[in-house]
Amino acid sequence: MSEHLEQDDETVANNARHFMAHMNAQSYCCAKALPKALGLDSVNEPKTLLDVGGGSAIYSIEAIQSNPNMNGIVFELPAIKPITEEYIEKAGLSDRVSVSPGDFFNDPLPAADYVLFSNIFHDWPDSINANLIQKAYDCLNPGGKIVISEILLADDVKSSTPAATSMNVIMLPYTKGRQYRPKELFRRLQKVGFTKPQVINLVDDYDLVVGTKA
Repeated sequence: MSEHLEQDDETVANNARHFMAHMNAQSYCCAKALPKALGLDSVNEPKTLLDVGGGSAIYSIEAIQSNPNMNGIVFELPAIKPITEEYIEKAGLSDRVSVSPGDFFNDPLPAADYVLFSNIFHDWPDSINANLIQKAYDCLNPGGKIVISEILLADDVKSSTPAATSMNVIMLPYTKGRQYRPKELFRRLQKVGFTKPQVINLVDDYDLVVGTKA
């Protein structure tokens, strides 16, 4: 921590760029699969996808490229905003994907039709994730959907894939979070008012947990 605090702005920015490049590459297959899995490629009226903590905007970029009716917002920290905008500009989508600066722990989220949390929940404890679910409900338009992308444990845990079990072991000592079971997320979604919770396979071991705002 002391080393981090002593870093100058340029070092922090370079570290952020390195991390985002890594996450961009890691997210490529999931981002490519998202429009079809979620049906974004076939919506027939204007819709907005909000990617919370979206980093390189890869999910928004793929969603917007799949359908002219889609627009995107990436919600990122003010210090990260210029880096995210570089990715969006490189994709030629600055007119359809914007970056809204803010802290998703403390700030309200902008209005949207879909709110995506990709690899967010496994980093944080239940209390924070419950708050994020509430924020998503509050910002969604009627009929909008919350989308949680994670490697899920099986409901009975023992049937979980090796990838899910391994990821859970990694998360426990190094973060404040863990991997979730579908039924756990269903209960949390229903508690704040989301209906029709379901699991949609995204790609390989990654799934989407989706709930609809009535």
